[in-house]
Amino acid sequence: MFQNVHGSAVNENHPVLFALGAQLQALREAYSRDPSEHNRYHLVRLESLIQQWAPGQVAAFN
Repeated sequence: MFQNVHGSAVNENHPVLFALGAQLQALREAYSRDPSEHNRYHLVRLESLIQQWAPGQVAAFN
């Protein structure tokens, strides 16, 4: 389990976290195919959101 920004535990199997991980993977694939500023912006923004919501989880999606 991970702590979110409010100190609550976030389970690795949480449906929102799972969906964010899937979206992160899709954005990473899109950025690898087309390393545009647009794709990079969305990738960094989602990584930041995940980091705020569940610190330490971004690395788990590698």
